Amino acid sequence: MNQKIRFIFFIAVLAITTACSKTKNASDSFEKASAECLGEAIPNRFMVKYLDGRLEVVSASSKEQFIAGYLTEHLDEVEFAEHDFRIHSKVNLVNSLAQSAYNDNWGAKVVGADTLWQQNVRGTDVGVAVIDSGMDLTHTQLRKRVFVNPGEAGLDNQGLDRSNNGIDDDGNGFIDDAAGYDFIRNKPLLGDYNFHGTHIAGIIAGQHTDLIASGSTYVQGVAPEAKILPLAFLDENGSGSLADGVRAIIYASSRGVKVINASWGGSNCSRSLKDAIANLNERGIVFVAAAGNERLNLDIYREYPASFDLPAQITVGAVGENDFMADYSNYGRRSVHIFAPGTDIISTVPGGMASLSGTSMAAPFVSGAVALLKSAHPEASPQQIRDALYASATRYTDFLNASQGRLDLRRALSELRRILESF
Repeated sequence: MNQKIRFIFFIAVLAITTACSKTKNASDSFEKASAECLGEAIPNRFMVKYLDGRLEVVSASSKEQFIAGYLTEHLDEVEFAEHDFRIHSKVNLVNSLAQSAYNDNWGAKVVGADTLWQQNVRGTDVGVAVIDSGMDLTHTQLRKRVFVNPGEAGLDNQGLDRSNNGIDDDGNGFIDDAAGYDFIRNKPLLGDYNFHGTHIAGIIAGQHTDLIASGSTYVQGVAPEAKILPLAFLDENGSGSLADGVRAIIYASSRGVKVINASWGGSNCSRSLKDAIANLNERGIVFVAAAGNERLNLDIYREYPASFDLPAQITVGAVGENDFMADYSNYGRRSVHIFAPGTDIISTVPGGMASLSGTSMAAPFVSGAVALLKSAHPEASPQQIRDALYASATRYTDFLNASQGRLDLRRALSELRRILESF
């Protein structure tokens, strides 16, 4: 072997030896967090993303103890780990939690939902996950709108009701998840921790068919025949664990919903959240996020999930009844995609009706709109749905969003059909 060949051989052996000597480091597998994010970190709770796609929450006395202990022990199974963080709902103003004395469906009228209802497009059986504070399962306008899990509901082979039998009948890892799930306490959903989730559910799919004859107060949702999958991770104070929210997104995806409504947010703290939303596109699920109520330009001051730039996502700011951008709404010509009604919105709350304001209320108008279009054309991709909503929006040159528009369903269905035909 001549000297040149020996030298090449030596370099190759050295490279292989060096590569083999490198071992995976636990500290390097822990995601770095900014000082801003650390302010929202939940002490002693950590998210672990495994190579097989599972997400688990692990408790430890400190970050150092978690890395030296659990993470080091399971390192070969782990893709990455990170802090768990606090998340908050996006309601700006509770105008009235008292029983409303009137029916004001101005939002549905402005966006022209009735033009699709008249064509018998009502969102029939499209599953919409409301990942929020839960939902009043007994509310007159919502009790028939639940996206029921057939694997846990109904009668077993002995004629007994499976809905609350303490058994994971469908083997999905969640016991008695017949009508939603509570990710705060890891148990079947019983109701709403406050009122936020119920209000959002009513905007999307509140149904008044049974109430007209009695003259009861009602507001019909944008997609009154859609089905709501209520998933709780926000508590009595409207805040919750990001890990619980991510677990709810993964669960909703497995249940076959076509839309996820996320009227909450926080800082850019989580790789787990971004991954969970990014994975929705290939499943054909549209993720609708509230822009937030801090009057900020999200192109500059980022907030998440609103500021993610992901194919399946639509971020929604708010307008008032006068069709001007709401003074509390976040905006951004790149980061916020469209506006929708968000001020003085009457909808369901536990035991009655109420008026709320916020981008929390604007997002479900778009979620309902997506459900309508999905019911008419189940084959439409998230990108095609987005394009149809943007192209059909009512445009105002001073609207600071990507579409320069406000949600308007009057042309949305014909626009979607045009897009599908040209595909």
